[in-house]
Amino acid sequence: MNTPALQPSTMMKKTLRMGFAALCFSAFAAQAQAPLSTLAPLKAMTLAGARFDPQQLNGKVAVVFYWSTACSVCRDSLPELRNNQMGWRNKPFALVTVNVDRSSEDWQSYERILASTRQFSPGSMSVRQDSGQSVPSKLPLTLLVDAQGKVVARYEGRLAPEVWDGVADLMP
Repeated sequence: MNTPALQPSTMMKKTLRMGFAALCFSAFAAQAQAPLSTLAPLKAMTLAGARFDPQQLNGKVAVVFYWSTACSVCRDSLPELRNNQMGWRNKPFALVTVNVDRSSEDWQSYERILASTRQFSPGSMSVRQDSGQSVPSKLPLTLLVDAQGKVVARYEGRLAPEVWDGVADLMP
């Protein structure tokens, strides 16, 4: 006995397609759109043990890069960040690399080795986030911050070329 296969109605198909499209679009939009917010106060210490002063960023376009020594993508991005920072050294620009390692010794060892092989330029700040602050769920995390302290773009994962386009667009 042949029984006819149940076929979803045209209306049901249309509703499912629209729902799927909306879901895909909202996921894409959430990833592509950067939340516009003010940069949360960063509580961190410098390699020398001094408290990081976020006021140093006032009036500057900044790239704030959260990273860990355990993250190979993070470590691979650091030379590009520092090289591009050198290109902006005569502009109101700051690069802040924020380490989130559990162990401060890991960060300190890495920075000491790096300091022995390259010179850091003014405007480049390497800090370690205080242990009481929440760590980004995905590393690396790059924030593009305008001169008024507003986060205008957020990028998770590999360093996006759009970061540098954004810096150029925000420069006076």
